[in-house]
Amino acid sequence: MTARKLSISVPPEVEATIKAAAAEEGKPVSAWLAEAAVEKAQIARLHAQGRAAARELVAEYESKHGKLPEESRQRVRQFIIKAGLLDNEP
Repeated sequence: MTARKLSISVPPEVEATIKAAAAEEGKPVSAWLAEAAVEKAQIARLHAQGRAAARELVAEYESKHGKLPEESRQRVRQFIIKAGLLDNEP
């Protein structure tokens, strides 16, 4: 596999954290960062899929039973926020 060079800028405390974590796992910093980036991308993809599934379920419910009551909609929203699938934004 060929590798491409990237240049990133991080605050000194983040640099120290990265280097310590890579050393703890016995990996070069570049390998550790690449793995962390892949993990972050996978998590973001799963969260997007979770949000899409939640929207689909609500739409399916509403197509059969009418608009979801606002109280129920807010409970669903709070559950999704607690599950880490959505930021607490309007």
